[in-house]
Amino acid sequence: MDQDNYVIESIPEEAWRTSRRSFMKRLAGGVAAAGVFGWGSAASASPFKALAEDLDALDPGDMGDERFWKAVKDQFTLREDLALMNAANLCPSPYPVMETVFKYTRDVNADASFQNRGKFSQAKEDARAKLARLLGATPDEIAIVRNTSEANNTISSGFHLNEGDEILLSDLNHPSNNKAWEVKSRRYGFKINYVSVARTPQGEEEIIQAFEKALTSKIRLLSFTHVSNTTGLTMPAKALCKLARDRGIFVHVDGAQSFGALNVNLADMGCDSYSGSAHKWFMGPKEVGILYVRKDRQDDVWPSIISVPWRDDVVGARKYEALGQRDDAAVTAMGRTVDFHMMIGADRVEARMRQVATAIKEGMSKLPGVEITTSMAPALSAGVVIFKPGSLAPRKVFAKLYETYHIGGAGMGPNIRLSPHIYNTLGEADRAVAAISEMLKDGV
Repeated sequence: MDQDNYVIESIPEEAWRTSRRSFMKRLAGGVAAAGVFGWGSAASASPFKALAEDLDALDPGDMGDERFWKAVKDQFTLREDLALMNAANLCPSPYPVMETVFKYTRDVNADASFQNRGKFSQAKEDARAKLARLLGATPDEIAIVRNTSEANNTISSGFHLNEGDEILLSDLNHPSNNKAWEVKSRRYGFKINYVSVARTPQGEEEIIQAFEKALTSKIRLLSFTHVSNTTGLTMPAKALCKLARDRGIFVHVDGAQSFGALNVNLADMGCDSYSGSAHKWFMGPKEVGILYVRKDRQDDVWPSIISVPWRDDVVGARKYEALGQRDDAAVTAMGRTVDFHMMIGADRVEARMRQVATAIKEGMSKLPGVEITTSMAPALSAGVVIFKPGSLAPRKVFAKLYETYHIGGAGMGPNIRLSPHIYNTLGEADRAVAAISEMLKDGV
């Protein structure tokens, strides 16, 4: 591989001030081919040119045809025969992101001096500004941390609670959320209350009522998962945040399964803090994540790790990222990942993810004996699809999906989880349904 072919230059600031379609036209008209993203012969920019021409004739919400999504898939180094549907756990990164990591990893290894590495401070701030714009926040509200678990623990360690205080947790939360709070409650003596939500509720109002009933006058903090990794349920986050904030309750949202998947606007959502990992739906570098803390609630959350580059005068959410030496290449690649989302459009990313996930759900729902846990309602679901493969042994189904049908999903106890993303095709959705259908007929 000739590294000169993979040098990635910065996208000009004015790109942020143009419409998505005009930006794509700029890319398709030769800027991309000239090396803005560094796509070489393995991933030609030419498919985007045809797409850009089509987009002008489409309504903003129109998905277009499969040619666009084939062009998107071509930006990933996915194994040719593999239908990877494991975004809820780990996503591949597209060429621009990978090559950013490669470029700056080579750079640091060539010259690890303070002088050379000084440029990464500005690179981090550039990435922070782009993340803030993507998420509807301000740069001072964004900390670039290492993953969702660390971000969740920053909140559970940093939010001051006294003995006798109470908090409310959803029973669908990830262990980095609930277990972390449980361990700290044993140390500090605060009380944890849990709210149970039906695996497949009838509607948003059922969820809202369950939380409203549980939010007593003693509750000081609410923490819930935006999209469940075990059921696929999408919480009505904006409504739940309003419930909490109207009562003066701090609300933390675990966004591990929504960051990079849903077109999230944190100002509109109304949460006090939000966490996410780059390695999942965001399709970013590994071991990087984000923590958002709303500006007027930052005094309520103490940093839990103090190391370089801590200063007493550090501004905003940056105080939560004094974690010692970081992988500067990965942090820099956070900004490039935002560029990739911007090029496609966050709304279009969400729409495509939903399109493929819906195709899987609808196909599975027609198979005899298959029980789908994830709601069919768009408001209550996203890209995580959970189903029980009839009477078949889940472990055997999980193994055969990969070994025979080359579909990468996840086993979830008695269930199978498929979590497709923008690099998946509708044909792969059909292939997953056909695989389960054959296994049901054959008894695995």
